[in-house]
Amino acid sequence: MGYIIGVDGGGTGCRVAVADSAGNVLARAEGGAANIATNFETARTNILRTISLAFVNAEVSKPETANTTAVLGLAGANLGDYSSRLLASLPFSRSHIVSDAETTLVGAIGEADGIIGAIGTGSVYGRREHGEFIQLGGWGFLLGDDGSGARLGRDMLHLAIQAFDGLTAHSPLTLDIIEEYKGSPLNIVEQAQVFTPRDFGQLAPRIVAAAKAGDANAEALLAQHTEVVRKSLDAVGFDPSKAFCMLGGLGNVYLKRLPKRYQQAASTPRGNALDGAVSLAFSLSRAV
Repeated sequence: MGYIIGVDGGGTGCRVAVADSAGNVLARAEGGAANIATNFETARTNILRTISLAFVNAEVSKPETANTTAVLGLAGANLGDYSSRLLASLPFSRSHIVSDAETTLVGAIGEADGIIGAIGTGSVYGRREHGEFIQLGGWGFLLGDDGSGARLGRDMLHLAIQAFDGLTAHSPLTLDIIEEYKGSPLNIVEQAQVFTPRDFGQLAPRIVAAAKAGDANAEALLAQHTEVVRKSLDAVGFDPSKAFCMLGGLGNVYLKRLPKRYQQAASTPRGNALDGAVSLAFSLSRAV
């Protein structure tokens, strides 16, 4: 019997689904961070471990796993040679790695033309036009990921230090951050040197909550990133007549802050990135 594997891997975690040859999902599993450009070895270990766990959950023995078609939608797949290196580690009969933006789009809008914005620990945008997938963003935390949880967290720590230095006014959130680091930006700087994007991203819910409560610095930061999100959606080809979804942990946060034309065009996603990966794997298994 042949099997199908779908993988959704990002900066926060890895999700895997095992399906039978007809595309019926048999079991799922979840694991650790899987952005292959952020930390390749850790991501590869987490991906392989989570795939193995999914097969165990599906009660599929190891000898049977070779007859498998796998599609992995991964953050960082568009960068460097990480995808080719990971492919060499996969023991399946047929494997394909794509950006998590593509699996997210397929899961969200099916076979329709349209666009998505996926904003969580990282951020990426995608469009499908006449069957062709085009990606915008997804350049990683160091030089990209505007609007993401990781960038929000990093920028808020930066803002707290600026407020400490008197370059901008403090707000309750920046005061709290300085206090949590024992009143010294030196402690923030030292800790941030070992932070991963996921670590920075853990500040994002606090920033969103603070903005809702009227915190001036949190509101200013969200407004700044909302404008970049709007420009990114336009750049990737926003068209209110076509399918449009905002996804990820921060997708709906930004959608509520965007102009009405985006809110009115947005629809509820049909599924998630893992659904998209399974769908692409099923199609690949049927390809000649």
